[in-house]
Amino acid sequence: MLKRAISARYAGALFALAREAGKLEAVERDFARAVETLDGNADVDAFMAHPAIGVADKLQVAESLFSGKVDAAVYDFVCLLIEKKREQYLRMILEDFGALLMEHMGKQKATVFTPYELTPETRSAITAGLEKDAGRKIELEQVVDKTLIGGIKVQIGDMVYDGSVRSGLERMKEALGAARL
Repeated sequence: MLKRAISARYAGALFALAREAGKLEAVERDFARAVETLDGNADVDAFMAHPAIGVADKLQVAESLFSGKVDAAVYDFVCLLIEKKREQYLRMILEDFGALLMEHMGKQKATVFTPYELTPETRSAITAGLEKDAGRKIELEQVVDKTLIGGIKVQIGDMVYDGSVRSGLERMKEALGAARL
């Protein structure tokens, strides 16, 4: 969990800087693009992760990739991470930054697992119900999970609401096993 603490600290610093400058959305967009460039390209990722390559060389690559192409705060932040040898935390920092931004905007992310693709009407109904329960706006992401027999499973933060048929059958099995006949 040390990695998460380091990530949260850097994400908090970037968030505070972006909020103070009034550029939260621009920083999020450009930082996501920078992370995708560094983390999403196998060659660049291998170069940045290689312990024998010096900080100066990595900073040169960052300059060629980002200088003048992303917000100056994002460029400076990526350079800081490289100087502190924390570039392996980029993806985690982006996730933590996104969570801070969602909280700042009064939103919360929820993931719904279903055995099939939801219709727009069903998706809206689920979102409305979750927003009512959570008391804040919900950004819903759907994952089609073919292992579910039926029903849905929803994850909001650390909480999981399991209304799947499989879960119901398991609860019924436990209840029957515990019953005295």
